[in-house]
Parts: sequence; C-alpha cells; structure tokens
Amino acid sequence: MGRSENPVDYTVSERGHLASQLREFRSAAELTYEQLSLRSGLSPATLKRAAAGKKTPTETTVVKYIEACGGTGTEIAAGMSYWRRARVAERGLTRRATPSPALIGTEGDLSQALVNVYQADGAPSLREMQRRAGKEWLALSSASRIINRQALPTTPDQMRAFLRACNVPEKQQKPWLDAWNRVVGPGRFAVTRTERLEKWRQLRNSVVHGDAQKYAALTSPTPSLDDRSKVGEMWHRLLYESFVTLDYEVFGKHVRTVVS
Repeated sequence: MGRSENPVDYTVSERGHLASQLREFRSAAELTYEQLSLRSGLSPATLKRAAAGKKTPTETTVVKYIEACGGTGTEIAAGMSYWRRARVAERGLTRRATPSPALIGTEGDLSQALVNVYQADGAPSLREMQRRAGKEWLALSSASRIINRQALPTTPDQMRAFLRACNVPEKQQKPWLDAWNRVVGPGRFAVTRTERLEKWRQLRNSVVHGDAQKYAALTSPTPSLDDRSKVGEMWHRLLYESFVTLDYEVFGKHVRTVVS
C-alpha cells in the first residue's frame, strides 16, 4: 500500500471524520492512490487531499472516491452525510432545524427556511447548485440572492429548481410549493424588501404602467459617474426580475383566468 500517510487533520472534527471514512474505504478496497486514480478518473493528488482532512473535498470527489472503492449506494449516502456535516462545520454555519413548510406564514419565514434547507444539504457551491437544477432554471445570481436572503424564488419553476439544487426529493417538494404559493403568490415580485430594492420595484412598476411622472421622480437626479456602474448593475437585475415576473403574469395567471 506504499508509505504511510500523515495523520488525519482534525482541526475541524467533522472534516477529519470525513477524511477518516475515506481512508477506511480505500484500506478496505486495498487500493493505492494510483490505482484509485485509474478507477475514479481523479488525480492521486486530489484523492490524497480528500483524505487528508485539511480541506473539505467537493461532493463529486467524495462520490467518485467511494464508488472507485466499490462502495454501495448506502455507503455513498453515508459518505455524503459526512460531507454535508464537514461543509457546514468548515464554513462556520449554524445548523438550524428546518420548520415544516405548513408552518411558514411570511416571506421572512420562507426565506430563512430555504437557507436552512441549503445549509442542511452542506451549503453546496453555486455552480453545483446550478448543475443539479439545470442552468436554464436557476441562474447563479438567483441562487446567490436566495441563499443570502436577498430574494425569494420568483416563479414556481424557480422554486422547484432551488429545491432540486438542495437535493430535496421531488415527492417532498409539494409542501414547499404550497408554502411559496401561500406566501409569495403567482406573479408577485418576490424580492425581500430592502430600501434600495423597494425603489427599484417602484421604478419597474412605473415602466410597466407607463407612469412617466413617477419614473422621472425616481430617476432624478442623474447619478454621478461613480454611481453609474451600480445603477447599471441594478438595471440588469431589475430587467431580469421584471421579465420573469411579467412572463408568469401573462402566461400563467392571465391564461388561467381566460381559460376559466
């Protein structure tokens, strides 16, 4: 099996336990890191780092590591449980019990509950979330705003995408969608109300309803050069949220009204 490894780093105990479990899998399979590399498609250096305990490996690395050692589905699930705990501990997150979706009654409740779901899944990276959900359903910027409590999912499809990104099984998603419908509602501009975002919500409404007087009041005075980059960023965000919301109002709520 080659020369002995350095002791597992238990600076973050949960991360150390994950590394120890990975070492046990490799030992049971009687594989060198070179052999494990050929089976997993990962470099020996990546595999060694994963089992060192100094940094939490990626979810993909953990899965491939265990699979290459001949791990069963149950063993992979157990390994992912260790990985989630390691991620949460490494990032210094406080794990909170996720409330029943049936008890969610406000936007704040829903926002915090979605953050809890995200953290319970090990706080995956934004790109990993997008990979799980599908790029066409969950933009990186949207995922970032949701997990930072700056926004709520804008449509039912985006809500489903976020739940997929956090590994919530499809059969468990309905209560969450019911909570979204109850708190946010179809076609509503689902952004947490901060002073700046409220102003841009008003601006969006002035554009939609053709209220030139309101638009002029909101856009005056002209921003300085230093502020224009921020204004441009907010305009992009405003337009994105507006189009998503309007599409849902036109093709969702409005169509159902006409059909009924």
